[in-house]
Amino acid sequence: MKIGKYIFRAVIFLIVAVALGAAFYLYPTWKAAKALRDNMGQSYSSFELELELDQDKLPEDQKKMIRMLARLTGVQEEAMYQLSIKGSAVEDRMHLLIYPAGRQEPLVEFYVSNDISVINETMLYNAIRDNLTGQFGLLEYLMPEQEENLYLTVEQVEQLFDIEISGLTKLRIPSLEEKISTGGYFLMLAVMSREKQAEGYQFTLDAEALRMSFDVPSQPGDRTIQMGLQIENLEEVLKTDNELLSSLKKRLLPLLGDYFSEKNLQSVKRLSLGLTRSEDGTVTIPTNLASQETIETISKLRAWVQETFGP
Repeated sequence: MKIGKYIFRAVIFLIVAVALGAAFYLYPTWKAAKALRDNMGQSYSSFELELELDQDKLPEDQKKMIRMLARLTGVQEEAMYQLSIKGSAVEDRMHLLIYPAGRQEPLVEFYVSNDISVINETMLYNAIRDNLTGQFGLLEYLMPEQEENLYLTVEQVEQLFDIEISGLTKLRIPSLEEKISTGGYFLMLAVMSREKQAEGYQFTLDAEALRMSFDVPSQPGDRTIQMGLQIENLEEVLKTDNELLSSLKKRLLPLLGDYFSEKNLQSVKRLSLGLTRSEDGTVTIPTNLASQETIETISKLRAWVQETFGP
């Protein structure tokens, strides 16, 4: 009987020791999950997004827009399917700079808000001008370089180029305060490797075609959260039967926002996202719109390019 009691006590001791050890080990993970729950909902975000689009799965109107932009600006059409996007967002407002592959300067600047969404006309005009005057020197006298940044509304761009881009106005970085709970973040972090950093912890997951990371500070008062996501074969991840990837997919899609729904992601081959959430930052929507004269000039340029090079 005494031996039995000792064995029973030893088993209980081991269970308690294991439980305490697990609790001690997982406490930083729970603390990090709470930090994510509290801070991923901060109003300001900055991000860098890289996309490789699947030409075969893009809607025809989007391929038409890409062909037209490539022809007008001289950017290789293939480069237009591999984009780097740098941006920032606060509340309902978002600022985007879009770079085709190999280009050091942005080709398109885009501001999105609930009230009005605008595209930098000057940036696009000067890119078109540089391309056309490089081919036809005399056009340099007919197309003076613009210096002041002027903007076109999305509706004006659609009318000018006969394209449909209103879907882009739905781009948003979501507020995640109510979308993922502390427990949800904990379950996500618990399957990641954890590494102590100078200012907190980095959690990393490498799972087949997907790599994800969170940098979570542990210093009091530091609320800056960094998230990284790389998906090399998005189609494989979206269709996977892997239980871990399926679970992660359900938790990852809310992090990308409503625009990057599973349906919209069908036309994306590869995706890489670096996202920082913090307290400080602003986005101001420009109000200096282009004049009707400028709009007519761009319209004539588009018509001339179509007549010269074909639709």
